[in-house]
Amino acid sequence: MKGTLTDEGVKLCNSDADRIFTKGYGKRKGKCVILAWEEALYLSETGILEDPDFETILKNAAKTPDFDIRHLVYRDLRKRGYVIRVSRTFYARKSYSMQYLPIGESMPVSFDELYTMEKPFVLAVVDGDGDITYYMVREPLPQGTFRRLPDAKLTCKFYGNRVYLFDNLESLKGTTYGTIEPAFAHLSVMEAEYLREKGVIDIPMLVRNDVYRVYRDLRERGLIVKSGFKYGTHFRVYENSMDEHSKYLVHVVGNDESLQSISRAIRVANGVRKKLLLANINNEKVRYLELSWIRP
Repeated sequence: MKGTLTDEGVKLCNSDADRIFTKGYGKRKGKCVILAWEEALYLSETGILEDPDFETILKNAAKTPDFDIRHLVYRDLRKRGYVIRVSRTFYARKSYSMQYLPIGESMPVSFDELYTMEKPFVLAVVDGDGDITYYMVREPLPQGTFRRLPDAKLTCKFYGNRVYLFDNLESLKGTTYGTIEPAFAHLSVMEAEYLREKGVIDIPMLVRNDVYRVYRDLRERGLIVKSGFKYGTHFRVYENSMDEHSKYLVHVVGNDESLQSISRAIRVANGVRKKLLLANINNEKVRYLELSWIRP
């Protein structure tokens, strides 16, 4: 099969165009079909497209930003049996259809871009060795049923980086707030600030940042929120009770986040069988994305 180089890719005409189009390659242009660079490289590698040769196609494809990332992802999905429609992203179809976003490990990932894409979709990350890791991206609806607060107003004092209570310790029992010791109880800054907002304790404002905004949003959703430090994230989150295993690990991120840090968080969450939620603040609104490792 022989084609002609164009600014868009490789052009096939007549019977060659018809045959290749029925197999899920290219875009129709009159009686011809235009193969995207990714498609042309794959067909050349597999011996279906004989002219132009692989290196000639590669040389022309290299004028397109990130062509190598897109080529490797396209190639991998085709070898897995997917039929792919090429646009800014890949729409891959086998037993089901899914959108794939190719990206290199060193490329910045924008939370805004991920959040505004139609979900679910798959993030296809190509590392320095050319290996590809796939992450499913969904928009979750975290919701719980726990809304119990202390049943009495508490007197407390701020020492160091914690808030201490010496009276009415029984009021904290069963609320999931703080840690009760024999002679005193203590609250984290996040817990104390939330209880201050709820009118349970009377202290000056302690914190007002994005991490606290996420904490407050999770609590308002009826979820139980505790430190996620042991898992390398901001919070571990329980859906209904601390008698059950925590369901989520929540990590607060800015708009631009490195894929290395996201990959580490996903690996930890997968290893302890929890769902990873990335949380981001936009105009005071808390936005969540759930990411998980998949095998296409």
